[in-house]
Formats: sequence, structure tokens, C-alpha cells
Amino acid sequence: MSEFSVVVPVYKVEEYLSQCVESILAQTWTDFELILVDDGSPDGCPALCDAYAEKDPRIRVIHRENGGLAAARKTGLDAAKSEYVAFVDSDDWVLPNWLETVKGHIDANHRPDIVLFGHTRDIGPTRYPIGAAEGYYDKSRLEKEVYPYMICDNAAPSRKVPAFIWARVGKRQLLLDHYVEAASGVTLFEDVAMAYECMYYAGSMYITHEPLYVYRLREGSLLNAYRPRYFQEVQTCFQYLRRRMGGLEPAIDRQINGAYMGMVITAIATECAHGDSLSAAARNTGRAMRETGIPGELSFDGLPLYMKAFLVLLKCRLWPAAAALVRARMD
Repeated sequence: MSEFSVVVPVYKVEEYLSQCVESILAQTWTDFELILVDDGSPDGCPALCDAYAEKDPRIRVIHRENGGLAAARKTGLDAAKSEYVAFVDSDDWVLPNWLETVKGHIDANHRPDIVLFGHTRDIGPTRYPIGAAEGYYDKSRLEKEVYPYMICDNAAPSRKVPAFIWARVGKRQLLLDHYVEAASGVTLFEDVAMAYECMYYAGSMYITHEPLYVYRLREGSLLNAYRPRYFQEVQTCFQYLRRRMGGLEPAIDRQINGAYMGMVITAIATECAHGDSLSAAARNTGRAMRETGIPGELSFDGLPLYMKAFLVLLKCRLWPAAAALVRARMD
């Protein structure tokens, strides 16, 4: 059995797929299986996946009807045979020492349930902060140094631990036990819906700040594209997170509430950035707030002053003022 199963969901990335796959095949640690999950891609990706599988016996291809990113990742996870599973998005790539570095940390640190590592963006040298010191965390250290602020820390946002599923390697059973439920309706932010739950139930974790993964910023990606149902997707994610983690600890409840409020502000900012009209952004925001009832799901507990101001405006249905305040912060 291979040391790692690497799962790559594939959909409409013909331009980028070869760079992704080649970066995985170029790993200095060669003991892995690569599972390419063709999520009903309508371009040349299915044939490209099959061609790679013919050349390298470590590669398996799964063709399935389109079901979205979360479902494609779950298909690969179900098919994985290794103890540790890694996910790579098909428009990103990894550094040659990615798996070898992770393997070294696993062997030197009691085979932790999760190895969390750094990443860079393809545009500029910016690194995304991990929010916790490098090193090995047993359960006691996780409880003291990670759980109090892993989802959200309004006092020091840089201490938040990122939820990116591709910025970690985890034990397959842990991922299976806490993967986002198929019936949840979560189609975006599935990383958030499952990553923190996995960390909370992990027995141990190792963190390295070394950037081993390169995230590609492109206009057509899921997170960069305008989504008319953005508010509903945010709500679905955080309702799920509350069902799974709500009530575990007061600190976790406050973090979920703060992160939820932050994503609502991001959704309003998306509306403001989408068009030239502030009134249109306010109108769309108001429609979404009425349809979802999001303001009633948010509390003031633990929010910083500026978030409390936003929430007052939303609860009072002052949509134009809320949109104007977001636009002012954007400028």
C-alpha cells in the first residue's frame, strides 16, 4: 500500500491540468497513488486523465457525472487506499519536495492525524498566515493553543488557522468520519464545513510554515467568480457548521458566529464589487437577507465594534447603509 493517496478533482481545467499532474509526478517521494476524479468535465480533461493513467501505473482515473467539487473530492477519498490522503486542486500545483517533507514530519512526530503546511499564491510572493506556531501538537496543546481561535479571532485575525483542504494531509479515516455530509447542501466552502471539525477531533497535528503548495488565482475559479446565491451558500455552510460543532464549547460558538458575520460582510463586498451601482448591491443584499433570515441567526456576542455596527444595520434592515459601509471599507 502506498504511503499517500493524492486526490485531484478535475473539471474544466484543460489549460492547467498538465502542470498540476506533472508537479505531482515530479515528487521526490515517489510512493503514492494519484486519483484523478473527472467530474463530468466537458472539455479535453477526461482524455488527458486517461492518457496519464496509461503512462504511469500509480494513476487511477474515476469518471463520474458532474456533482461539484465536494462530491468529486469525496469520490476520491472513498477510493483512496493509503493511510494519509492529500487533495490538490487541478488548477494548482505542488513543489517537488511536498510529499517528502510531509513524510519527514509524519515519521519524526508520532504519525500525527494531520500535517498542516504553508502555501504561496502564483501572483506575487505573498504567503497566507497559518496562525499557529510550527511544531507538534498533541491533544493538550491543541486545546490550549489552537482551538481557542482556530475558526475566528476577531482580536487578532492572523491567528485564525486556514481551512483550505489542500493545505493539509490527513489520515483517511479522520477525513471520512468528518467529511461534509452529502445531504448537507454545502456546495461552496466545504473546506470550512469540514476542516475545523477534523482539527477539533484530531488527536494530534503537526504544523510547518514551509510553503509546499502553490494556489493559482484565476478569474474563472469558484472563489473569484460572482455567485448570485453567495449569501445562501454562506448560510448553508455555517448552519452545517453549527449543527456539527455548535454547543461543543462557548469559545467555538463565538468563533462560528464571528466567522459567519465575516463571511456575510464578504458577501456584501462581492455585491459591491460586482456592479457599479451601490443601490443595486443594497437591493440584492436586502433581498438575500429577507429570503434567508441571516440577521436573525447572528448574535453580537464576541464581535468587534465594526462588526456589531454592520449587524445593527442588517437587523434594522438598513441595507443601503450596510452596503455603503462595506464599500467605504473596501476603498
